[in-house]
Amino acid sequence: MDIDCYRNFLAVVESGSFTSASECVHVAQPALSKQLRNLENYFGAKLIITNRGSRQLLLTEAGRVLYQKAKYICSLDDLARTEINSIMGGVRGTLRFSITSSRTNLFIKSSLKNFVQLYPKITCELFEASIDEQSQQLLNGITEIGILSTPLRNQENFEVLFRRDEELVVVYHKDSVWLDNSKDTVRLRDLEDIPLSISNGCVQIFKDACEKQSLVPNIICVSTSRQSALQWAKEQAAVAICPIEHNEEIAEECVVKRIEDIDVDLYKTVVKVKDRPLSVAAQHFLKYYAKTRNSQQVCNLDEILKNEIV
Repeated sequence: MDIDCYRNFLAVVESGSFTSASECVHVAQPALSKQLRNLENYFGAKLIITNRGSRQLLLTEAGRVLYQKAKYICSLDDLARTEINSIMGGVRGTLRFSITSSRTNLFIKSSLKNFVQLYPKITCELFEASIDEQSQQLLNGITEIGILSTPLRNQENFEVLFRRDEELVVVYHKDSVWLDNSKDTVRLRDLEDIPLSISNGCVQIFKDACEKQSLVPNIICVSTSRQSALQWAKEQAAVAICPIEHNEEIAEECVVKRIEDIDVDLYKTVVKVKDRPLSVAAQHFLKYYAKTRNSQQVCNLDEILKNEIV
């Protein structure tokens, strides 16, 4: 099957109509319709349903399967083109990351800023998403490397490359009257009755720790991103509970203290899909990351990269 058939199928699905897809890929509508019929004949299944009187296209179950696989097929084609181009003209290409939005600023500052200066022909794309969306982006080949703040649910499909430990802390405005600034750490009982904002990734860990001490925390907001949880602290409206790396800088106007009576294993990871080849750009990034970031190397990176083409 011609790769363009898959690309045009994706265009039809993602644009929502043959008219829009035709304009996008510069292929006449009758030709697109014929390609769809060829795909349906090839796979022996109806892929798209068009409701009479409606312009909306509906994917069948078979259509949804092909959509996901077509994304991966096209991403492999793009990867092959990128690698061949890099061999012919130096290290170049597009490197796509799935990343939690709360980690983007630190990731740019600590890793990407200097990496793109070292490899100016590599373009980076950051897809900021929830943990479930990150998983789908990686599996579908939309992105190549995941920068994760919480473990993936279907971990058997992924290989952890690096790990960075974190700790659970409280963050509050330096002018806040809720906590004693003379202490270096905070205990859970110190937080009783204080309004709390907390990031979603650690809310259950925090609640479980409080329950063990028969405490009922006054959580006024649970946020999907760490930035949102921290904003409550910056506004002096609550004390934020979130995970941070050792020596990570937060807001200048805020105080950060470790919660001493929560013993939990917190970490963020760098992952790839198991048994999936890496682009040349990704290989160079992982080598760079291993040398410049003080992260625990979970895998044997040399073993992973030895069979890749550099």
